[in-house]
Amino acid sequence: MHSQELKELMQGSAQDAIAYAAEQNQLTLDYSLDSLHVVDQLLSRLHDDQQQRPHSGEMLFTLCNIMGAYVGEVFIRNVGGDWQSNNSDNTAPYMAVGFGEREFPFASVCYHKITNEDSISLQDYVRQAKENAMQ
Repeated sequence: MHSQELKELMQGSAQDAIAYAAEQNQLTLDYSLDSLHVVDQLLSRLHDDQQQRPHSGEMLFTLCNIMGAYVGEVFIRNVGGDWQSNNSDNTAPYMAVGFGEREFPFASVCYHKITNEDSISLQDYVRQAKENAMQ
């Protein structure tokens, strides 16, 4: 996939996250760094749901990818970077935001928050990623 196609795919996925937050959870996402607090709230709800009644693998994959795309777009718009496809493991390729020599796999962080550890904060993760990227 060419970089422009990947960029458009991820921007579309971020729009899907905005629609999902609004339609399913009555939450507003606006690409600001402050909106990451709202993402944390939404992912905490999904974590609670996952503990009560696990999402299907397909639903979990979709939610993590659209929310990760949104977080990535927030990072790109506020810090910089671009979307990259990491195919180093052909059995588990993933999308990440590349900035300099660093790579930030936001969908993976969303997955861990939903399935394992609700105490993970995407807002804190992005703050730390921003600091790391600027070094």
